[in-house]
Amino acid sequence: MWFKALEAHNNATHFLFDLNFYVDNPAAAQALEFYVTQSTGGARYNFGTQCDLAGGHAWRMWDNIGKKWVASAATCPTPAAKTWNHLVFEFQRQTGGDVMFTAVTLNGQRSLVNLSMQHTVDSSSGLDVAYQADANGSGTPYSVWVDKVSLKYW
Repeated sequence: MWFKALEAHNNATHFLFDLNFYVDNPAAAQALEFYVTQSTGGARYNFGTQCDLAGGHAWRMWDNIGKKWVASAATCPTPAAKTWNHLVFEFQRQTGGDVMFTAVTLNGQRSLVNLSMQHTVDSSSGLDVAYQADANGSGTPYSVWVDKVSLKYW
């Protein structure tokens, strides 16, 4: 897992997570996971996403309370091998405290997600981004690179 802690931005409620990724053998991946996490005001907002490549090819969102992945209606096609892919996520922290997964754009194709999940309790304060590669059942090796990672928030 690649992880980058950022300064605390406790008042931010909208997030635009933008990055490029390159995968040499997407057939070897179970899933590609991308995260933005914010802890503030006694709550943890986990914007966990997963491109489910070995399953239903859906973008799945992390359910913090149920501790499980929930498939959205947004499809996640297998990314092209050995080429850069551009990915943008739109998230927001809602007034009632829910985590809202608004939309995902992969290589210019924007799909609405519109799923909300509850937050969990957390006494820390901070903001971070992360990426994790999940191997398939046979553990076939593959490599992923991420580049031009940015998080805009307001």
